[in-house]
Amino acid sequence: MLLIHGLWFRSHVWTPWLAELDEAGYDTAVLSWSGEDRPSANGNSRAPVVEPGFNALLQASRRHVETFASRPIVIGHGAGGAVAERLLNDGVAAAAISLAPVPGGYPAVPAAARLLRRETSLALLGLHGGPVVPTLPQFRRAIASVSSDADAQACYEKYVAVSKPRDVLLHAARHRAPARSRQPHRGPLLLLAGGKDELIREMSIASLHRNYRRRQPDVITDYKVFPDLDHTLGLGTSGVDVLFYCLDWLTSQNM
Repeated sequence: MLLIHGLWFRSHVWTPWLAELDEAGYDTAVLSWSGEDRPSANGNSRAPVVEPGFNALLQASRRHVETFASRPIVIGHGAGGAVAERLLNDGVAAAAISLAPVPGGYPAVPAAARLLRRETSLALLGLHGGPVVPTLPQFRRAIASVSSDADAQACYEKYVAVSKPRDVLLHAARHRAPARSRQPHRGPLLLLAGGKDELIREMSIASLHRNYRRRQPDVITDYKVFPDLDHTLGLGTSGVDVLFYCLDWLTSQNM
């Protein structure tokens, strides 16, 4: 299994998941692309670090899945979710779980409009070509909107990293997983959304799900909303609802 974090997060945001995944029998590797990461939290030597940028991330992910004995399950968050979908559609992943993924095409319109309408300044921050990081108030309002102030600050201090958002966001929206798979029989896909996500709204992912179902009716594309969760979907916390749902879904797919 390969885990890919999202924009402005460090790879060890996955740390709370690793013990459960190991207990469930998954050989897990974490791909880092924040540029500020330590080695993999579970001590796994397979923890490559790549330069920030969607194309670099996609190519590094492709190279990394080739090191597995068989096609891996790929789980990604945000931009990492878009990469997970792309790897699945290209036939190099056995299954994919995409958490609050960066949308592309028409589904990206409501997400962009939401950012521009709200006073989060993240839309303007995303236009920077250089390395930037959201402030704690921006992070609190747009990314960790459900958490308490104390929990949001702890997450911010522990897991937030500098990223180059413009290249990541533009290329993720433009070159994310095509709705029409290049493989006639791709593996199963699970899309997850937070009902209180202020960054990637639930309706954007619902639209993405409909697009997949319309264009790929003969393959499995499931969709789950967690009504009380924000964009983090509990990553970096002790919450296990999303993780256990993912494990149950993988079991239902015989994986």
